[in-house]
Amino acid sequence: MAPRRSLAWTELRVGLLVIASFALLALAIFYVSGQSGIFTKKYSITAFFASANGLRSGAEVWLEGVTIGNVDQVRISKMADPRRSVEVELKLNDTYKNIIRTDSMVTIGTIGLLGDKYVDITRGTEAGQVVPEGGTLQGAEAGDIAKIVTGTSDFVANLDSLSNEVRKLADRVDRGEGTLGRFLTDTSVYDNANSTMREANAFVRDLRTGNGTVAKLISDDEMYNRVNALVSRVDVLIEKVQNGNGTAGKFINDPTVYDKADQILSRVQAVTDRIDRGEGTLGKLTKDDAIYNEFRDSVNRFSALVASVQNGEGSAGKFIKDPTLYNTLNESASEIQKLLYDFRQNPKKFLTINFKLF
Repeated sequence: MAPRRSLAWTELRVGLLVIASFALLALAIFYVSGQSGIFTKKYSITAFFASANGLRSGAEVWLEGVTIGNVDQVRISKMADPRRSVEVELKLNDTYKNIIRTDSMVTIGTIGLLGDKYVDITRGTEAGQVVPEGGTLQGAEAGDIAKIVTGTSDFVANLDSLSNEVRKLADRVDRGEGTLGRFLTDTSVYDNANSTMREANAFVRDLRTGNGTVAKLISDDEMYNRVNALVSRVDVLIEKVQNGNGTAGKFINDPTVYDKADQILSRVQAVTDRIDRGEGTLGKLTKDDAIYNEFRDSVNRFSALVASVQNGEGSAGKFIKDPTLYNTLNESASEIQKLLYDFRQNPKKFLTINFKLF
């Protein structure tokens, strides 16, 4: 009987060891897979996204960078709203239930360059309500590493194109092409600059020695004395004006000019008031309709006269329209020219004087 008990106990120990090993292995797999704990109380909420972006079941759920749960399921939603095309069920630690509220933001992020996905939830505010068991949150799009890499590739391509253009520009400058190339490679620019500096040095030297007009203007005291005298005269003139001396002083200080101007303006105002009331010739001209009617009738009569003249009516019309007068005048001018020609040829013929004596 004793050997049989020893064998059974050995087998039992082996079995317990195998069970403990499997339990430890299960715990290790559980922790490696990202689970928060076996005995931790959890609750489920659902987040909706426009795209899963490669998110899979078992991915971590972060709250302000701290793991608080895992993704339970990722499936296609039956809703027609394109913002809710993907339905993600989250298993979260019940400890953080009061922090996750309706105004919390839910996004899908990427861990490093390997592309592992996770769900990030931001802390809600007191203005939002606590998301209950089975509640929902609307997810938002976050920056995707693929988009960032694509954008970086485009940037690198643009930078390469820009570097090629810069290289071409540098080659043109080295060959002395263009304004910048000539400026850097042509020695005439340096020669001109050097010549300009020599001229500037000579000019400064002349200023110091007092040669030339500008030098005298700067170094000679005569100009200063003249300007000082002119300023003194202007000061005296201003003082006279302030004291009321002279025409300008009286014009500024004497109130008589103002009184006369005020009287003139008063008279002008009186005249304009009379014109507004229709008094006087100018007032009647601006207010009385009879003058306007007479002027309109005169214009109409003048228009009728011009029309009759254009139609050839009357003496003036015939004078303008009838060619007979023109022809007669033309013939008379011809006869006068002939008469003058004959007079020049034989003036005695026309200047014969006959004397008769009784």
